[in-house]
Amino acid sequence: MDEVVVNLSRPVGRWASCVLLLAAALTGCSPQPDVSAGTSSKSPRAVFAPPAKFDPKAGVLMPKAATAGLLTAKGKELELLRNPVALYEEKAYVATQESLLSIDTTSGAVTTVKPEATPVTDPQAEGQGSFLFTHPVSITEGASPLALASFVVKQPAVGTHAERVFVEFTAVNAASARVEWRLPLNIPEWAKDAPGPLSARIAGSSGRVALVTVSAFKPSGSTTYAIDLVDRRVLWTRDLLKAERIAKNTVVGIAEDEINSQYQAAAGYDLNTGEQRWRGEDSQYPGVGAGGPQLVSVAGRSKNDVDFHRLVDAESGLVRQELPEDFGPADCDFDGVSTLVCFRNWQGLSVWAFDTANGELRWKLPDKAANRIAPRVTAVWRGRIYGSTDNGPLAMDARTGEDLPTSPGIAPYAVNEYVGLTLKGTDAMAYPAIE
Repeated sequence: MDEVVVNLSRPVGRWASCVLLLAAALTGCSPQPDVSAGTSSKSPRAVFAPPAKFDPKAGVLMPKAATAGLLTAKGKELELLRNPVALYEEKAYVATQESLLSIDTTSGAVTTVKPEATPVTDPQAEGQGSFLFTHPVSITEGASPLALASFVVKQPAVGTHAERVFVEFTAVNAASARVEWRLPLNIPEWAKDAPGPLSARIAGSSGRVALVTVSAFKPSGSTTYAIDLVDRRVLWTRDLLKAERIAKNTVVGIAEDEINSQYQAAAGYDLNTGEQRWRGEDSQYPGVGAGGPQLVSVAGRSKNDVDFHRLVDAESGLVRQELPEDFGPADCDFDGVSTLVCFRNWQGLSVWAFDTANGELRWKLPDKAANRIAPRVTAVWRGRIYGSTDNGPLAMDARTGEDLPTSPGIAPYAVNEYVGLTLKGTDAMAYPAIE
C-alpha cells in the first residue's frame, strides 16, 4: 500500500481529530542502539505474508505512541479511522509534531529522530500534556527503503535575519532508523502570515517521488511538493492542491480555485511534472481515498446537495463505478492483490469488497440471506481481512469474503509479515506472526 500507507482513505474531518497519546518519558528518550539492521546477531525470523496467526503468549508492550489516533484523551477507544503506524520488518514508525519514533516491536525499545531546527507545535495543544497530533509516515520501495517524515520548524532571528519558518523533510533509513538526509522546503507565500498553525504531512511515495502537503485551517489552503528521492530536490510545487493518493503515475488530491474556497474538486496530476490531467466536479466535503493500483475512491456533496461515492480511473478521471446507495461514509483499503475493501465501523457495521480492475462489487456484509453479520474491520493486507465480532478475532479472504478456518488470535490494526499490533485495553501490544 499506501498506505504502508501506509497505507491513508479517510474522511478529512476525522483525520484532523486524531490525537496521539505520548508518555512524557517517551518524548525525552534518546536514540537506542539499532538492533534490527543487517549486522544484528539475532537469528532470522520466519515471515508470513500474510500471517494466519500471532503468538498470544509473546506480546510486547509498545509505547503509548503506538496508540496514535486510536484513543481519546480519556483513554477510550475510537473507531479505527486510519493506521497510525508504518511498519518495516520488525520496526514500527510513528511521527508527531516534534519527532519521528522508531519502535522495535520485539523489545519495545524506541529510537527518536528529531528535526535539526526547532519544531513549531500547535499552540492549541498546549496544556494537553502528552497529547500531540500525529503525522503520516511513508515507507518507500527499493533496495534501501526509507521512512519519510516532515516537520514544520523554525530558525530563530539572528542579527538582521528575521525568524524563518519552513518545512524539514526527513529521510531515515528504515532498517537502521538513522537519518540519511534532510531537505528544507520553503512554506508557500499564502501561508506566511497564517494566524493558525501549519501542518506538513507525507501524502505518499511511489518509486523515486514522494509527496509532502503543507496545509492550514486559517486560511484554509494547501500546497503540495513533489520530492525527487534520488536527486534529493523539489521536482515541482503546486498551490491549492492537497495530495491524497498516488496511482498509475498520477497524483490524485483535492484542488481548489482559491484560498478559503467554498467548493473543491478531486483532480489528477502527472507524478513527475505536476501537470493537471483531469478535474472532477466541484463539491463540498470532497474526499479521495484508496482504490487500488488503477482506481481511487472519490466522495463529495454536489452543488445540488447530492452525496456521491465513486471509483474513478486515477489517470483519466473517468468514473468506473458508482458505489451502492447504502455505501455512505466508509474507509477503504487496497488488499495488495486485487480487492478494495471498504468498511464502516460506526452507525452499523458494514463491509463491501470491490474488484480493483473494474470496480465491480464482489460481496457485501451483512448478508441476511446467508445469515452472516459484518465484522469490525481493523486491517487489510495481502489478500486478507483482519477484524473481530462478538465471537472474537477473525480473518477473512478478501476476494471471496469467506471466513478463514484459523483465528489469528488478535485483531491487528497494523500488520506485516513479521508482526501484528493490537489494542489491549488502552495499551498497544505487538505479537509476532507464527503461521
